[in-house]
Amino acid sequence: MPARTDSHHHAVRETWRMPQHRANRLVETHEIGNGAQLILSAFGPGESVAFKHTEVEDTFGLGFHLLGGTNFCLDGARYKTQAKEVWTGAGPCGSMSEFSLPEHGFQTVSIRFGADRAEAFFAEAVGLPAAARVVLKRSREAAAMVPLRPMTTQAAARLASMFTTPYVGVSRRLYLESCVLDLLAEQLSREPARAGCRDLLLTRHRRIAHAAKDHLDSHLQNPPTIAELARTVGSNEFTLKRAFKGSFGTTIFGYVSQRRMDYAKTLLRQGQSVSLVAHNVGYRCVRSFSNAFRRQTGCSPSSVRQSGP
Repeated sequence: MPARTDSHHHAVRETWRMPQHRANRLVETHEIGNGAQLILSAFGPGESVAFKHTEVEDTFGLGFHLLGGTNFCLDGARYKTQAKEVWTGAGPCGSMSEFSLPEHGFQTVSIRFGADRAEAFFAEAVGLPAAARVVLKRSREAAAMVPLRPMTTQAAARLASMFTTPYVGVSRRLYLESCVLDLLAEQLSREPARAGCRDLLLTRHRRIAHAAKDHLDSHLQNPPTIAELARTVGSNEFTLKRAFKGSFGTTIFGYVSQRRMDYAKTLLRQGQSVSLVAHNVGYRCVRSFSNAFRRQTGCSPSSVRQSGP
């Protein structure tokens, strides 16, 4: 277990900034869904370095320490973290943090939210560990850090892949975002729900999932993005994806694809032309529709049309 410490450490001290152009250092920042900020930090072996940082807004976050640990001071309270630990913390606007990184190297993934965004994202706070719920609730009032359960072997492998993935550009951002969702889901799923809360959570998830399904069914020709759909049903993307998969056993994308093709088969058997059917199920390109139809059903649109009712 990590320990709170009152020891002081001597290191080169810098103001925290984005030192991605410095030798042997990487700090990569991404704005991801639901208003979260993802920060990947990797420091190779070398001189121990200390940083200081001042929060510019009320902030809540989680830190996944893959390699190395830190000596951390948050508004005067001192903590010591170790590799393979997961911590959650909060700091009101203006709170000061100082931390030193070890000489043998350091890798961590941080997920940060503004307090308002965090409350919306973790709307079902029953899924958060009890200590994290307290930190989130007081995020506008007091700075605090608490340890969560250590990362699993699977989580460590997923974290390592975030630093080594060959994806670039948009593909890289999407891959990193999917890793973030997996890491959060893994932490939440390990916390037993409080008595009486699991049924309430499942009921809310079913309501969200069925509302999303009804909306998708009425907008198959021009389906909304997941962000738009989440706003429509009063949820966030993470909860919506989780609720939909749990209720229907498929992803939102998979459901829309299947429903489009089912509707397309009905129209084709009624004798509509392939081009008209492609338009009616939301495809601008007939070739793209035909390829998708063949992948989904194993046969061509023309063969289904010829088979009749």
